[in-house]
Amino acid sequence: MGAFAKLFSFFDKILDVLFLKVLPEVLRLVILSGCIIWKYYMSSTSNYKYVSMINKKSSKFAYKKRVKPELVECRICLSEFVEGDEVREIVDCKHGFHRHCLEIWLQGYGARCPLCRSLVVPEVILAEYHQMQIEQQTNNGFEKELALILLKALDGGIFCNRSF
Repeated sequence: MGAFAKLFSFFDKILDVLFLKVLPEVLRLVILSGCIIWKYYMSSTSNYKYVSMINKKSSKFAYKKRVKPELVECRICLSEFVEGDEVREIVDCKHGFHRHCLEIWLQGYGARCPLCRSLVVPEVILAEYHQMQIEQQTNNGFEKELALILLKALDGGIFCNRSF
């Protein structure tokens, strides 16, 4: 009878450790990891839609004066175009800019042509993109907290007898 008591006591201790210490930590890690993965997925999806719409509504090409004599300078940086410069031209209004200048403008200052203010990206995609940017800026503290909790759990929560 004493052997059975020791055996059940041993299994009871294992179950206590498993259900009271290990399982909650694993569950916490799974939930936090899921939150981080979901946030990254939403952010990358929104960014992909926005950039793909910019690519769809503008064309890229290497500048050649004989092909586009009307393009003299980039109206964003005010530098003259040089043969071989990467240029982006907005499809609807035909205004051309340095590729890098226009991409920064469209991602940072709104999805409108710098000259005529015509809309380059639809309002729905623009609103989603700006909402995601705002969330990324305001949720920086949240992400740091998640990272600290994950690191703390990995450091001592599951594998050691310490609990956090």
